Amino acid sequence: MIIIPKRFNHLFEQIISDENLSMAIDEVNRTHRWHKYHIPNKCTAWVQLTKSERIIELRNILINGFIPSKPRISERYDMCAQKWRTITEPKQYPDQYIHHALIQVLQPIFMRHMDEYCCGSIQGRGTHKGKKAIEKWIRTDKKGTKYELYIDIYHFYDSIVPNIVMDRMRHLIKDGQTLTLIENIIKDGISIGAYISQWFANTFLQPLDKLIRNSGYAKYYVRYMDNLTIFGSNKRNLRRLKVLIEQWLHAHSLKLKSDWQIFDTSKRIPDAMGFRYGKTYTIPRKYNLLRLKRYIKRYRKRRDAGKSISAQMVSSIMSRLGQLKHCSNNNIYSRLFQGEKIMCEFRKILRRDTLNTKLTWDSFLEYFTEKKLTIERR
Repeated sequence: MIIIPKRFNHLFEQIISDENLSMAIDEVNRTHRWHKYHIPNKCTAWVQLTKSERIIELRNILINGFIPSKPRISERYDMCAQKWRTITEPKQYPDQYIHHALIQVLQPIFMRHMDEYCCGSIQGRGTHKGKKAIEKWIRTDKKGTKYELYIDIYHFYDSIVPNIVMDRMRHLIKDGQTLTLIENIIKDGISIGAYISQWFANTFLQPLDKLIRNSGYAKYYVRYMDNLTIFGSNKRNLRRLKVLIEQWLHAHSLKLKSDWQIFDTSKRIPDAMGFRYGKTYTIPRKYNLLRLKRYIKRYRKRRDAGKSISAQMVSSIMSRLGQLKHCSNNNIYSRLFQGEKIMCEFRKILRRDTLNTKLTWDSFLEYFTEKKLTIERR
């Protein structure tokens, strides 16, 4: 019989290994080639050209005790949630590279305890995994989805206490050096914007997922970060479950948002993961569809006026059009496009931008390499 250990040890050796640090550098560099307004990122080019030296330097930083730099904090408006968010952006070198190196080793441990329908910010999962599950439940089990309990945690990231997160980490990890590294990283809290935040937040809520599953009050359950969607056949049992959830959150210094709801799904369409679910159809949220119409109208206005159209605008429109592929969209496309071949225009703009991006980055990297060699010769 194979005995699976409950706590994992000897992780720090994996974190500081050449292979792991090299993978972390490649992953960060892949998504950090450009600054705002398409300005090439000198830090990414420097790390990419001196990769072997940076691996040695990152290992020494980790062995000597990593102390995070002060992050850059900014306020951004989340159009989907329609509210302002405080975004914390860690310093790229060495902080972001160390965050990736840490999570690459811890990810299999976190996934081992992850709930099947924990869908937020996890590779291979997302809104469409939760959407397909909800569609299946609603269309095959009318009784089991008679009532829905919707819960949101109030100021989730801002309210997470680092000491409580460390208690959860000690239940999973035995390696003292790894625990010290985690403690140093999250000592000022888990903020939106850092790569580690989504993983620690999901892992922190794993006991809550288990509590809901084992309560016997929920027939179906899916969670997208701090948004909990629960279905059941009995309204009274869902109220009891809500009390249990509230007690667990209170014990961990969290609380429910005041907009929690229990309603009859036959009288009101369930709304989750950016979609609304009927018995025989799925449609996007009204606000998402309204934003898409406004973006297309803005695009037509700029195109007809002969003004330049950015690839960012086109990418934003196409990502929202992609959502319609997963909906009952018989009439939506015809109303949006009105017989125009807008998708062909979008693809031309994106192809041209991709080519220009590659040429700009290659020429910048070549210039940066020549400059570095000139300095070394001196």
